[in-house]
Amino acid sequence: MVGTAATAQDRYLIGPGDRLSVTFLANPTYDRQVQVGIDGAVHLPLLGELNVGGQTINELREQIPSLMTGAVYRERVNGEYLLVSIEPEEVLIDVVEYRPVYFDGAINSPGQQSFQIGMTVRQGIAAASGLAIADQGSISGSELRNHPRVLMADLIGLLAEMAVHEAILAGSDELDLSDLQALNAPADLIEEAIALARSQVQTSGDILSEEITFLDTSVQEAEARVIAALRHEETMTEIAETEAAEVERVEGLVARRIVSSELLTTTRRLYLQAIERLGDVQAERLEAEASRRELVLERNQAMRERALEIQARLQELSQQVAQLRVRIELSSAVPTTVALDEAPTTVPRIVIFRQIGGQSQEIDARPDTLLLPGDVVNVSFRN
Repeated sequence: MVGTAATAQDRYLIGPGDRLSVTFLANPTYDRQVQVGIDGAVHLPLLGELNVGGQTINELREQIPSLMTGAVYRERVNGEYLLVSIEPEEVLIDVVEYRPVYFDGAINSPGQQSFQIGMTVRQGIAAASGLAIADQGSISGSELRNHPRVLMADLIGLLAEMAVHEAILAGSDELDLSDLQALNAPADLIEEAIALARSQVQTSGDILSEEITFLDTSVQEAEARVIAALRHEETMTEIAETEAAEVERVEGLVARRIVSSELLTTTRRLYLQAIERLGDVQAERLEAEASRRELVLERNQAMRERALEIQARLQELSQQVAQLRVRIELSSAVPTTVALDEAPTTVPRIVIFRQIGGQSQEIDARPDTLLLPGDVVNVSFRN
């Protein structure tokens, strides 16, 4: 099983919701943990945006030498900024957290479970508190939760939340309500969910606008400091050039014995002072530019992380919607129950719903079937 699990890990294709760890041994300040977006992309320090979806972790590692070509960072040493290149062997990439797996149907604790390499259906069911065996003489809490009306209300809520997150991600106040309106559900439930969703998207939009305004203001202030530093540098450059010309003029006068060498010494001292002040001003300008770049990166990273959070939530909601649709379909059939004092006379049917290459596949599984991140596992009893 260990060898099989290791092979499965090596072959696993990175997908939305997975969390990657990027370590820069030479400069830990750039270390990050990033979540793969719904589009399969991540934003990595010094590398920018990179599409990692559909690749194994080994394939991603093999790209590091080409990705790091020309990658440098600035490091201040003794008051001077130096460009430091990054060697490929100094960059480590790993998957630190996989997408969860989801269990529903005849399960005591339906919902998501953390994925572990080598996890089987049996282990997942055990983590979800085992199979649910109902008493024929009563209606269990599980049966109540699986009532079609309850499931439909849950589905309406999830679809409304998805519409809100999709609108925020698109930067729009308009909600895509097509999935909600296509449901065969009570109109009052749908209208109530739509009204709540519109209120939420407006509130979220206002909060996001405030955050963006704050970040943009910080960047604008940094740009103003850069412009001021550039103007100061221009002034000091003109002064230094003037002092240099004065030194040249006095040198000519001294050569013709028109003025004393003491004047030349004074003139040269003034020139050196001007050059020193110019160096200080240039250092201030470089520092202002570095501050601006850091703020721009911080703003872009904050917006990127917010988008990734929304994408991760959308991925989670999409999985939950898929589960609910299956449960609603299954709830239309008469459930098979087993009395507590009797041994089960039926074998549970285990179905894995798995996304492969953008296509959803339905897989009949066994207890020892290996799971993959993002799997939705449905368990039901049948005669």
